[in-house]
Amino acid sequence: MTFEEKITKLSQIVEQLEEGSDLPLESSLKLFEEGIGLVVSCREMLENAEQRVTNLLETDNF
Repeated sequence: MTFEEKITKLSQIVEQLEEGSDLPLESSLKLFEEGIGLVVSCREMLENAEQRVTNLLETDNF
């Protein structure tokens, strides 16, 4: 899944949780867990991208 797809899915989860007063507790917890997993994954992707940029800038001596 791409970063953009993960962000879209995370937005959908947040929306469901915000308006999901009818959601059973267990369903809400599963959505929350999925959202946390997406946040962690997106953070790792951003950190990797940042490291790649840093490496490129150091290698090319801008």
